[in-house]
Formats: sequence, structure tokens, C-alpha cells
Amino acid sequence: MNPPIDLSLRIMKKSVFYLFIFFVNLLPALWADYSDRMKARLSDVVAAKDAGAIGEGVDGFLHLRQTSNAAAKKLVDSENADRKQLFQDLSAKTGGDISAIVRQFSQGIATRAKPGHWFKKSSGSWVQK
Repeated sequence: MNPPIDLSLRIMKKSVFYLFIFFVNLLPALWADYSDRMKARLSDVVAAKDAGAIGEGVDGFLHLRQTSNAAAKKLVDSENADRKQLFQDLSAKTGGDISAIVRQFSQGIATRAKPGHWFKKSSGSWVQK
């Protein structure tokens, strides 16, 4: 028989998975103008991640890794403004807590990230996938 902790962990993992599927299916109905902007800059975001100039944070936002890169800073600022609006819209539409939405979003990004992409931990340290 599995210890109770294993059962709790499996239930939590399933819950996270179903919440992620829910949000992914809900996104198209919630997207506003920011979705078009996010789609348009996606290739630039991926290229900047591939180059190591930016990375993802556990706060759901992009972060600069190379502070002297003005183009990357502009990209990060634009993307983060749209992500903030996305999180607010998801929260308003679902009645969910923004922190839970952000956590789910950043977990989804981390899961789908390419090897070599960087992630900023809550401690401020960077790790590479």
C-alpha cells in the first residue's frame, strides 16, 4: 500500500494538470488585443531565450539576464505588460486568485521550455534547463 503522502502528491499533480488544461482551453475565449501582440513577438522571445539574454521567472514574467541589452529590455517590458493583463483577465473571468494563475502559467512555461533556457528562482538565482 502506498503511504498517504504518495496519494496526496498524485492528487495534487492531477489537480495541477487539470487546472492547466482548463486554462489552456479557456485562453482563446479570454484573449484580447494583447494576445495578438504576444503571438507577434513570440519568435523574438524564443530567440532571446535561445541566446540567453532573457529567462523566465517563477513570478510568471520574463527577466533580463544581460542588463546591457536594450532590445531585450524592450522585449521583456512589452511582454510583461501583456502577461500582466492576461493574468488579470484570467483572474477576473475565472474568479481565480492571480497568484495561482501565475504559478500555473509559469509551471506550464517551464514544462514546455527548451533545453538551455534559463529560469530565475524565487531566491534570485538562475538555473538552466
